[in-house]
Amino acid sequence: MTRPTALPAAESLNASARPPAQQIQIVLCGTSHPGNLGAVARAMKNMGLSQLVLVAPTAGIDELALATAKHAADVLHHARFAADLPSALADSVAVWATTARPRELPLPVWTVRAAAECIVADQQTRAGLISLVFGAERTGLSNHELSWAQRVIEIPANPDYPVLNLGQAVQILAYELYIAQQSPPLMAAVETKTSAPLAAQATLAQWQAFEDRLANLLDQTPFFIRGALLESDIADNRTRLMAKLRVACRRAQPLSSELALMQGMLTALTSAPHPEAAPRAPTQGNPQ
Repeated sequence: MTRPTALPAAESLNASARPPAQQIQIVLCGTSHPGNLGAVARAMKNMGLSQLVLVAPTAGIDELALATAKHAADVLHHARFAADLPSALADSVAVWATTARPRELPLPVWTVRAAAECIVADQQTRAGLISLVFGAERTGLSNHELSWAQRVIEIPANPDYPVLNLGQAVQILAYELYIAQQSPPLMAAVETKTSAPLAAQATLAQWQAFEDRLANLLDQTPFFIRGALLESDIADNRTRLMAKLRVACRRAQPLSSELALMQGMLTALTSAPHPEAAPRAPTQGNPQ
């Protein structure tokens, strides 16, 4: 068996330059079996998808992966590598995570078919990179990984044996996307005439920059302590609370201009008081 081929480093991509078929990327987290890489590549090419991102895989693109992919080996050869999920999603304006079971994070849960119709409507009418994220074979996506998404796609299965092979899960979603693409252009069910285009929405990289800045400022306050005595417990509080904030903000799908406003607020709050600024007394009662 040959040695696994090296994976190219992740690069920032210009989403507006992609043809419509390339506005969707499949993101695999921690894939551990090369045969699954090949099965995913084959499922993607069968349904017209070509953008594959591998996040910290433990499986290499070896003879087994290429043999399983068969005529879809080009998908593997052009796959991008990312060290972590935020890096893989940096250019994304819409992130969908897949799971076979509900999680405690308060993210909207969509059926596969409804999600495919919404994704294709976005793809047909607006610009921006859309990422579909799949977890590792044994564990699926962790809550931390799910927290980077805006919506969840639940793939239901027989409760007596609900575990789908990774290639099967990708095939199901890719098939629904392909079928939705054959239909006349649709407006996404969650959109209105006043909705901003995907291209105007903040990318994950822009949101992460804001989150990192806010977390670093909160580190200088007792906010993350919450009665904890050990540094490890404080760190756990930090991870948990920032994940909750991330879910709330990503679910709201902030625009780039709105995120810039929030950055400006942080700058103002951390700057020296303006000489002409006068503190205001708290407002009593509800405003009329």
